[in-house]
Amino acid sequence: MTTDIIFRNILESMGDGVMAIGLDGKILTFNAAAEEILGLQSQDVVQKSFGEIFLVREENDPFNQTILNAIYDADTIHNKIVPWQRGETILSLEVTTTFLSTQEDGVKKNVAVVVVFTDKTEVERLQESEERLTAELKEKHRELQKSYLEMEETNDSLNAALRKVQMIRVAATVFVIILFLSVGLFTWKQTHLSPGKTPTAAGPRSEAARVYTVQPRTLTDSIALKGVLKPIRVVNITSPASGMVKEKLFEYGQAVAKGQLLLKLDRSETEVKYREAKTAYIEALEKVKELDNWENGNEMAKARQSVTRSKLSLDGYQKTLQETERLFKKEIVPATEYASAKQQFTTAKMDYEASLRDMEVVKKQGEGENRVIAELKLLNARQKLQDLELQLSHSDIVAPVSGTVLLPDLASDKEQKGKIAERGVTFSQGEILLSIGNTEGLSMTAGVDELEVLKIRKDQDVKVTVDAFGETLEGRVAHISSQAVKGSEGKKTATFEVSVVMDSLPDAIKDKLRLGMSANMEIMLVNKPDALMLPIEAVIMEGPDRVVRVRDKKTGSTKTVKVETGITTLDAVEITGGLKAGDEVAY
Repeated sequence: MTTDIIFRNILESMGDGVMAIGLDGKILTFNAAAEEILGLQSQDVVQKSFGEIFLVREENDPFNQTILNAIYDADTIHNKIVPWQRGETILSLEVTTTFLSTQEDGVKKNVAVVVVFTDKTEVERLQESEERLTAELKEKHRELQKSYLEMEETNDSLNAALRKVQMIRVAATVFVIILFLSVGLFTWKQTHLSPGKTPTAAGPRSEAARVYTVQPRTLTDSIALKGVLKPIRVVNITSPASGMVKEKLFEYGQAVAKGQLLLKLDRSETEVKYREAKTAYIEALEKVKELDNWENGNEMAKARQSVTRSKLSLDGYQKTLQETERLFKKEIVPATEYASAKQQFTTAKMDYEASLRDMEVVKKQGEGENRVIAELKLLNARQKLQDLELQLSHSDIVAPVSGTVLLPDLASDKEQKGKIAERGVTFSQGEILLSIGNTEGLSMTAGVDELEVLKIRKDQDVKVTVDAFGETLEGRVAHISSQAVKGSEGKKTATFEVSVVMDSLPDAIKDKLRLGMSANMEIMLVNKPDALMLPIEAVIMEGPDRVVRVRDKKTGSTKTVKVETGITTLDAVEITGGLKAGDEVAY
């Protein structure tokens, strides 16, 4: 007796709700904490059926299903976080279920299910507050990054404007040089040629003229941009079904191998849907089988029996009418009896005709549209069942490729506010669970203004310098966007995204590189190691043509040669035709 009192005092003083359910489904104990948490009174619950008290509350099906799962799986301790609706308040309960056992004749015997539940609502509220503060900090960090990028874009605009000014200066310089050369040439002709004498294309070189020997040299031009290192390819893993993360087996930023188990999703909701779908499939299959054997089925048998009964009844009333008519003609029976026999025969005939029509209606139920509808329902039920089977088989999420697990804000070039996969977080079907970046190579993305983007071509060489340790990587231009991205406020020129990839990385620096590191990229617009260059003043304009004075190495005489030009720098012009290495040009 004293032991029972101590046991009950301990039970009533516990902060967790405790409920014991016998194997016959009756509730045996219900402590004070259980009353407070669930909003039920002990006197209304104890010795009542579990189904009578709980299963009628459909809004709390997750709580009920957890207890039913414990009953079905007696050898396992179940622990799960489920919602409980108490009036207009929804609580979050951590429910643990186990079996209470006794020893009889050395044999373990289960006698009751013990359910212990704790109110985790306040804890989850604090966790949500912490997550919200974390999100706000991330948003502030993103705003700082955005301000930094805006400063970079402003610098890019200033650099573009500076390049325009430089180009204008070069053009003005070339114009002035050509103008002075023309004036000088005109003056030289006036002062050095005799009157009436025509100049020739070849003649002795003036001692004051300079001579330049044509030699190949490197010609380069590039665009410098800034960005951050990203994976060369990102693979998104989507949720196969709506559900909650049950177990997380990785850390963000961790390198994972193909086939490695990353997440376990809660299957309970999908299992309920699967059972419902299987029931619907069996019913649809039975319906189609019934229609396949419709002629010999119960409905047709009932219809035929009805026709047979009505035919027998009609035959009986017909004989009665004939006998009554014979007796009436002999004035043995009265006219009323004869009229009653006629009425009964007419009614029986109508019943027989109605049964024939009913049998035709029943027969058509196994044909035409009814059969098509039944087959379509079967197809839909089978497809839904297969989909749910597939979802259950994929509730354990494995890595489809080897790589690094990325945070949502690193998984895309766009602003993406994805969920962080943690235990207890719920995902909808098709929602991105996590992303894996292939880090065998790296990529970068940067914005290029409309004045520079036309100079860039796919597969152009790129030199990428990582700020953290100054290493330079070789890359190439992989993609040039054909559509301008939304520019920052106040920026007038359009910006186009250019993607650069580094397909392979040196083993010596692989371990140093980290996703998100800042780096500078230099896109090599021109890289000619053997270009033929001449000083700008050596090239003379004659009408639409460009010419130079080539000096004969043996005689010292010069002749005018038409040349083709390419890129012009601040002090030199590329010669693409008309000269070869070793030629001497006088100017």
